[in-house]
Amino acid sequence: MKEDYFTEDFILEMRERYFRQRKWEKIRPFKRAAVLAIDLQRYFLSEESKAYLPSARRFVPRLVEFYGEASKLGVPIIFTRHYHEGGNMAHWWGDEMKRDDPMNELLGEFRPFAETVIEKSTYNAFYGTELEGILRKLHVETVIVTGVMTHLCCETTAREAFVRGFRVVFPVDGTLTQNRFFHEATLRNLSHGFAVTPLLSEVLEWLSSG
Repeated sequence: MKEDYFTEDFILEMRERYFRQRKWEKIRPFKRAAVLAIDLQRYFLSEESKAYLPSARRFVPRLVEFYGEASKLGVPIIFTRHYHEGGNMAHWWGDEMKRDDPMNELLGEFRPFAETVIEKSTYNAFYGTELEGILRKLHVETVIVTGVMTHLCCETTAREAFVRGFRVVFPVDGTLTQNRFFHEATLRNLSHGFAVTPLLSEVLEWLSSG
């Protein structure tokens, strides 16, 4: 199920296929935004991990660059850190992601941006966490969803953000998963009913306009 799929050709194809200019124009009038950085942990992004995503070497530098530019613009970046011990997640996957396992720490490249880190134990970053309260306190109206994995925690969180009344931006090159099929399925679904799907570079242009 795993493949190194995160190429420039794939990214541009996804942008052409699922980006909706009409939906983007509705978001373009700037509303205060925050970036959600979902589960950027060694478990998914370090080669020594059993859950390593093969496209991580292409993905990580792109996201580090985006966070650096977003930080310069003063955009809040809120990280999540996932772990689960027992319960439905462990039952489904047949193993646990223990809170104290070093593999579940954030990847080192992202730590300089991780001033705010929320711990979660399921796909939905809003469920049982303080995320919504933090966003409301910051008067955020738009969330930009980035991180891993595209079709699990990122997609679930994007849907929940929409349901809770936030505008949702889901950059086509801002998330990563196991293969192109999972990635595209998420973009197909979210672009239809939940989120606008530009490139990270287009998001930075929009943030600069605010």
